[in-house]
Amino acid sequence: MKFLVTWKWKGKDGAEINKRFAKWKPVEGTKFLFPMHTVLGANKAFTITEGTDIETMVKNITPWTDVCTFKISPIVESRELVPQE
Repeated sequence: MKFLVTWKWKGKDGAEINKRFAKWKPVEGTKFLFPMHTVLGANKAFTITEGTDIETMVKNITPWTDVCTFKISPIVESRELVPQE
């Protein structure tokens, strides 16, 4: 399953986030389909991932929840929503 993961942080936490990111490793079962840390503007970023389930995505963000606010959205391809004849 694919997921859009967005997150934001307070400017004061930027140095701590960079320090952690240098040492961080994704949990097993996660594949990044877009760069791991694409900045959208001031203190906001996103990535697109693929994993077995939402629990895997939650395990990836857990070490960051004290300095970032996350939103995880499943990505469903439009073909999956249209009944096939």
